[in-house]
Amino acid sequence: MPICAIKHIPYGAKLGEDVHTSLGGLLLPKGTLVFEREMELLEAFLIKDVSVEEDAAKSDKKDEKAENREEKSAKSAGQAAVGKKEFEQKFDKAVSSVKNLLHRVQGGENVPVMELREVVSPLLQKVQEQPNILLALSKVSNVDSYIYEHSIAVGMLAYVIAKWMKVPEKEWMQVSLAGTLLDIGKTKIDRKILVKPGKLTVEEFDEMKKHTVYGYQIIKSSPGLNEGVALAALQHHEREDGSGYPMGLKGSQLHLYSKIIAVADVYHAMCSERVYQKAVSPYVVVEQLMKDSYGKLDPKIVHTFVEGITQFSSGTVVELSDGSIAKIIFTDRNNPTRPMVEVNGKIINLADSRHLSIMKVI
Repeated sequence: MPICAIKHIPYGAKLGEDVHTSLGGLLLPKGTLVFEREMELLEAFLIKDVSVEEDAAKSDKKDEKAENREEKSAKSAGQAAVGKKEFEQKFDKAVSSVKNLLHRVQGGENVPVMELREVVSPLLQKVQEQPNILLALSKVSNVDSYIYEHSIAVGMLAYVIAKWMKVPEKEWMQVSLAGTLLDIGKTKIDRKILVKPGKLTVEEFDEMKKHTVYGYQIIKSSPGLNEGVALAALQHHEREDGSGYPMGLKGSQLHLYSKIIAVADVYHAMCSERVYQKAVSPYVVVEQLMKDSYGKLDPKIVHTFVEGITQFSSGTVVELSDGSIAKIIFTDRNNPTRPMVEVNGKIINLADSRHLSIMKVI
């Protein structure tokens, strides 16, 4: 296939081979049609020439190709919007179901495992079809629903982390249930402590910490859940350096499920609007997770999660710290939290423009 200098690429040419950045990241896949946005991207990464197909772009088909591309883009955006709305409906239904199930546990029943599986399965299927939905899990919560929304979100995140970590497939559902049930012990904590808007007293915090032990006891007595699920409830607030609770265990003493749940728990909690805390951008949270991987959270799990949750962000619409609306067009594995974005036709590399950051996923 002919090699063509960037400045001589015909409008609408089709790439004959994948184009990579200097560090090896995939910039544009083979078969991509090169229009204005692709030209800007190639120039931004200082690509000098590319391979194009011989029958690249004939002048009499330029407008037709551009129109087809715009139609496909509009169709894709429409499908994404419908998919997001459908997911939100499934999520809200799951919140209501989990709330009822946990109330039954609070009344003394064992965890209804099969019913819980039926509740979370449609969401797990949806997230496999549209993984970018994970970036929009940080919905505004109220006092009464946050604990249930959080548990479902953590279950979904834990599921995909287990998948990315190459945990045996037969365990993925158990890991998801571990996430969904991480705070089941809070059904035994005084509600006044759970919804208190200010800082807890020492006595109140000591009581709150007991939810890990309560959760372990509830899960251990419920058939259909393995030991990892129970240990995740007990250990998800433990930290690699031994600074967590309830027993101050260190990384080597912690079950894999609990380490996965810890990452998912911290991520969603920081992304969510709560009584005592404002929501933080998923990208800011991911940067914090990377810092916490040095001593607090398992670094391998954190890095796997960061790479996984940012790899499908292309096309995601976000709000930047200066208030402008942007679309993510490329994420470099070496700077996963600072992708290249397009703002009003202009491409900005956030890895270079450090004064800007992603504040919100729209």
